[in-house]
Amino acid sequence: MALHPAYGQISALLTAVFILIAGNGLFSTLVPLRGSLEAFPDIVLGLLGSAYFAGMFFGCIAAPRIVGRAGHIRTFAALGAVATVTAIALPMAIEPWFWMLGRAVTGFCFAGLYATIESWLHDKAENVVRGQVMALYNIVHNTGNAAGQQAIRLADPMTSTLFSVVAAALSLAVLPLAFTRTDPPNPPPVPRLRLIWLYQISPVGVLGVLAAGAANGTMWSLGPIFAKESGLTAGGVASFMTAIILGGAIGQWPAGRLADRRDRRYVVIGAMAIAIAAELALVAFADAGLLVLVVLGAVIGAAALVLYPLCSSHAGDLAGRENAVEVSSALLLAYTIGAIVGPTAAATMMARYAPEAMFLHNAAIHLVLTLFIMWRLWYRPPVPQSQV
Repeated sequence: MALHPAYGQISALLTAVFILIAGNGLFSTLVPLRGSLEAFPDIVLGLLGSAYFAGMFFGCIAAPRIVGRAGHIRTFAALGAVATVTAIALPMAIEPWFWMLGRAVTGFCFAGLYATIESWLHDKAENVVRGQVMALYNIVHNTGNAAGQQAIRLADPMTSTLFSVVAAALSLAVLPLAFTRTDPPNPPPVPRLRLIWLYQISPVGVLGVLAAGAANGTMWSLGPIFAKESGLTAGGVASFMTAIILGGAIGQWPAGRLADRRDRRYVVIGAMAIAIAAELALVAFADAGLLVLVVLGAVIGAAALVLYPLCSSHAGDLAGRENAVEVSSALLLAYTIGAIVGPTAAATMMARYAPEAMFLHNAAIHLVLTLFIMWRLWYRPPVPQSQV
């Protein structure tokens, strides 16, 4: 069976995504690890994460105008260059305020990079393969992230070597796009960030991505703490988080392929049902040992990490390819808001009750979203994908 032309048009982009996310995956792990080794207080380590998402928040606001003015490839190259400089600069000044500023700049850059990547994907993908294209993107994203996590073994984090590795990856990511023969999307003539407009078009898309930010942001921020408090060693913590990432990579393709054949909202409900069951199982068996936690973590990754691409595809179906930049930027903003709020609420529950309360928090988010989608299905019945 011949491949859809969209796959050939995004091959260079996906190569760039793998290199870029491998670099950022290493960067995201290296910063708190080096900060801990430098005896940064816990509150500072938390603020480093908050600074990244705060920068991403403002980057989401600025991204449509940047892409509209510079175009996709120049935006990718410029923001990648700034992120590269940030990676090189951090080990030059081991000061909390400087690192918080650097993480905010990195977050700003990656908001624009993600908006560039995802709007490119939405522009090249027709509705009949949009779910599969977004699934393939997320497989590449998760694989790159896993590779970046393992790159921490390459050198001593107390040296500047790993920061140079990050900088090299961020710089090299632009090469596939610089040499591609595929034309990038045309930038929108008057780009705007219109979250309310997008919600009016696709309530499930916006709220689903908001829920993904609240739940997944919690999982990435607090999952290692849960695993450590559950009695796992440092290696066990790494295995648990890697299981989530690999589970997410495995779950993308079947979910995306299924969603291209029927109303995507049904697929979201099915995925959330699996996620809720696995999250409640983790609450019940938090002390069951490494094997049980790794298996349940993989199931959660396979179910929960498909939420963003499925809801993004649903919103892209309804908004149209001509609005790809505005759709991607608005969805990234919704995700960032969720990622800022979710971990704070979950951390409060963990402090008051137990570490496993974070998965009760995520199960509640997924349940509320599921009920909302069921109401939307009653309010707006499914239509064939060709008519969306």
